[in-house]
Amino acid sequence: MIIGAGAVGASIAAELHRAGLETVLVARGAQLTALLRDGLTYVRPDGEHRLRLPVVAGPAEVELTGNDVLLLATKTPDTGAALRDWAWRPVKRADGGSGPAAAELPVVTVQNGLDNERTALRSFARVIGGVTWLPATYVVPGEVVNHSDPVPGILWLGRYPAGPDQEASRIAAELDRSALAVHVVPDIVAHKATKLLGNLANALDALYRPSPLRAAALAVLRDEALAVYAAAGIVPAEPDRGGFRPVDVPGRPRGGSSTWQSLARATTPETDFLNGEIVLLGRLHGVPVPANAAIQARLHRAVAEATAAGSLDDADLAATLPGLTTPPAPS
Repeated sequence: MIIGAGAVGASIAAELHRAGLETVLVARGAQLTALLRDGLTYVRPDGEHRLRLPVVAGPAEVELTGNDVLLLATKTPDTGAALRDWAWRPVKRADGGSGPAAAELPVVTVQNGLDNERTALRSFARVIGGVTWLPATYVVPGEVVNHSDPVPGILWLGRYPAGPDQEASRIAAELDRSALAVHVVPDIVAHKATKLLGNLANALDALYRPSPLRAAALAVLRDEALAVYAAAGIVPAEPDRGGFRPVDVPGRPRGGSSTWQSLARATTPETDFLNGEIVLLGRLHGVPVPANAAIQARLHRAVAEATAAGSLDDADLAATLPGLTTPPAPS
C-alpha cells in the first residue's frame, strides 16, 4: 500500500507494478482523478510507459490483511493526517481475528526530514525508516517523470530508532524484486540526517535562480546544520550511491526540487521539516541558526505571495541573508 501519489510514491508504485508485485496506490485530488480516468503516464530515460495502477482514495476502499505493508510517501506536512487515517483501521488476521493496523502492520516512512518516524511511532509499533534518492518530477496530474539512472531509485531502510531488523530485511527483499536498488542499514537516522543536508538546498532552489551567491548560501545553511548535529549527537552517514545520477529525459525538462514543485503547484511545502528541522534542533540545543530561520520565513512569504518558483534574484537573497558574500574565484 503506497500512501501518497506524488513523484516518489507514484514512481515506487510504478516500479513495483512493472515488476508484477501487488501494489495499491493511494491518491487524492487532481492526481486521483487523473489516475482513475487515464492511468499513470510514467516517463523514464528509456521511454514513456502507460500504467493502469490499482488506485484508491483512502482506507475505506480497501480491506487490510496481515500481509500488507503501509509505505508512507506523502509530503511530511501530511504525515499526521495520513497516520490518523490508517493507524486504527481494522486488519484481518489469518486466524480470522482482527486488530488495528497500528498493532498489526509495519509502516515504512520514505519522506524527507527527521520527524516522520517519531510521529509514526506514536501509533505504530513497527516503524521502518526510509531514505530515498529518486529525482522525479510531478507537476502535471497523471504524469510523473523519473530522471534516475542507471536504476529508477535507491532506498535505504532500517528499523527506527536503530538496530538490525528482520522485518526491514523482508520488506527490502520484496522491494528489491523491482528495478529499485534497496539497502538495509542499522543506522537509519544517520542516513536521514545526510539526506536532510542535501534537502537544505530545496528552499533555495524553490526561491532563487542558480548563482554563485546561492551556492554560498547553501554552504552557510549546511554549516549551521552540521553545528546543530554536533550539539545533538547526530553523526551523518556516508551512503554509497554507486554511480546513481539524474539524467535528462528528451522532451521532459527536469523540474526543480520537491519544494520547487510544491511552490509551482501551490501546495504546502516541506520547509518546516527541512530548514525548520535545523531551526528546531538549534533552539533545543542552544545553537544559533539565523540563516535557516531566514530562508524558512522567506519561503513562507513566497507561498503567501504566490511567488513563481525559482523567480527571485541575488538582490532578494542578499536582503534575506544580510552579510552573505560570494566566495572569491580561484586565482
